[in-house]
Amino acid sequence: MKDTIHLIQIPFTGLGLQNGYRGDEWLRHRIEIFKNYTLKSLLNQTEKRFVTWLCFREKEKTNLQVIELFAYLTSLNFPVIFTFGGIVFWDDKYPNDNLLERLKITLPELKNIVGNKKYVYETILASDDMYHKDAFKTIQQQEFREQKALVHWKGFILNQETGQLAEWKPIENHLPPFYTIMYPADVFMNPEKHFEYMKGYKSHEDIERLFDCVKLPDYRYCVVTHGKNISTTWQWHRLFKLIRHPFIGREFKGEKKEKWLREFGVI
Repeated sequence: MKDTIHLIQIPFTGLGLQNGYRGDEWLRHRIEIFKNYTLKSLLNQTEKRFVTWLCFREKEKTNLQVIELFAYLTSLNFPVIFTFGGIVFWDDKYPNDNLLERLKITLPELKNIVGNKKYVYETILASDDMYHKDAFKTIQQQEFREQKALVHWKGFILNQETGQLAEWKPIENHLPPFYTIMYPADVFMNPEKHFEYMKGYKSHEDIERLFDCVKLPDYRYCVVTHGKNISTTWQWHRLFKLIRHPFIGREFKGEKKEKWLREFGVI
């Protein structure tokens, strides 16, 4: 990995409806979830050579909550960078046509981070989800190849409100948003080349169609539901009846549940 940098890209604001910001209380709740789940899973990684990259809108440069979050993360001696050019991929939940402009604003901010590395491995992670302690170790063991992506299928889902843990089983052609894309560093850092490299990618479900995908071990991610998710919930309401989400499989309890949560860093 001496020629490679592993970036964990976390879109924090700028994603979805309401211009990607649903109010100060929403952000406060999101930061709390991030600290209690996502961050713990990052700190729990057996492979420590990665940089966490949080993406915000320009407006968040002066947001006190964001300033305090940056101070908190740096106090942990945690390798992190904040950028304020918006998210750097297509938003599949809200129409947007200025991705190239966002790349031109944001990528120069990563120049010192990427440095003279030859390759960039970019792992996408929502600010309320988690990776297993060995996930980054496995990712970094994969050899570089252009247009190569590393994907995960089955994982877990955790109900933050009840503490329930269950299997998450996406159906065929519904690749979950847990993937890593490999870039030549010169392509990653060049907005036009980066844009072209990702051409046709509008959703995580496009990854299998556009990239040479390598399936990594199952049960290496965990979706966290907390009542304010944009799309993924523990249960759905249909015809006034509460039913289980079709992606949810067997539930884990007792020692098995504790074992898995410990490996995600939340026990």
